[in-house]
Amino acid sequence: MSIFHEFDCPRNLYEKLTRDNLRLAEEYSGDNIFSFSATIVHLQPWIKNSPLDSSETVRRLLRKVSRHPYVKICKDITTAKCYFKLELCDTGGALLHVRDEQIDVDDFRHDLVHLFDNFFKQK
Repeated sequence: MSIFHEFDCPRNLYEKLTRDNLRLAEEYSGDNIFSFSATIVHLQPWIKNSPLDSSETVRRLLRKVSRHPYVKICKDITTAKCYFKLELCDTGGALLHVRDEQIDVDDFRHDLVHLFDNFFKQK
């Protein structure tokens, strides 16, 4: 019996984002940060190139996403415009070091997933 993993619409990539988010919550690692960031970056063109693009709701979402500073960090990480370090803290959390910024990883992932949650929960 064959099993297929199909990616043919933005929702598929959003679902991947939720899985990446869970992985990152379970294990702070550079691999998980990079995968999460790559999914964030690639979700935008999937939405933009979908039939949904004509709605005002989608245009507002894409404007909001494109202006978010964490999305810009994701783009820079995945295109090697900047490098990052992941600091595992004694408290059990983690800090993402990018340029001169230190960002709590949980805040980073929550803020980014929240950008898309409302849109996909309505659809």
